[in-house]
Amino acid sequence: MIIGIDVGNTAIKLAFAHESEAIVKRVSDPEAIESLSQTLWAASRSEPADIRIASVNRTKTHELIERTQTKAGTNTAFRQITHTDLPLAVETDSPERVGIDRLVGCYGAAKVYRLPLVVVDAGTTVTVDLVDSEGIYRGGAIIPGLEMQTRALAAGTDALPHIDWQDSCESASLAAPHCVPAKDTISAIRLGILSSVVGGIERLVRLYGNPSCVVVTGGDCQCIAAALQISSQHDFNTHLHPHLVCRTLASLG
Repeated sequence: MIIGIDVGNTAIKLAFAHESEAIVKRVSDPEAIESLSQTLWAASRSEPADIRIASVNRTKTHELIERTQTKAGTNTAFRQITHTDLPLAVETDSPERVGIDRLVGCYGAAKVYRLPLVVVDAGTTVTVDLVDSEGIYRGGAIIPGLEMQTRALAAGTDALPHIDWQDSCESASLAAPHCVPAKDTISAIRLGILSSVVGGIERLVRLYGNPSCVVVTGGDCQCIAAALQISSQHDFNTHLHPHLVCRTLASLG
């Protein structure tokens, strides 16, 4: 049995090979690691589990591996994926320092969508990465994510409140022309942050040579993809792929 796990700073996503759904747990949930380790232990009881991990959170990864192996022992084999495990050419100054989630996402997208393409991974940060027409990863950009920008505004001002991005579809509708300009403070914060991220993505795509395919994944992908689809400031096609990284890990040879 092959299992892919994407360990981020905000969420942990787990996918089984040949299954379309993914299990998602918030890192902030104190029961997240125990719940996932129980899931892995239960899965490994019927057959050995080959578990591939792409992690940008070493603490949570260590805790997950330790708890799972305590329960399941040798019936689980963990493999932390690095850039050398991917059949993806990486043209950056230091390939080993590029977030492995970014590389796995780009590799997975390049197998499914037409090249060249841009992968937008909307999580704690929003990464905007380019894969060229030859399937080579060329690098990208990193933007503070929706929640990170919201916290910064609330922490850096006396009067502005912290807002909740959970209702992503409603938030994305704020980018529609009839909602501009915003008429209240919370809507203004949402509109400003969402516009800064979407506008940044659109500008980067232009700087990357205007590839026609943009694949959006990550925890805030629904919100970002919806806002991009509303926008009329670009010519690319937006493809929503919520669990791209863990699904790609589960399909690795």
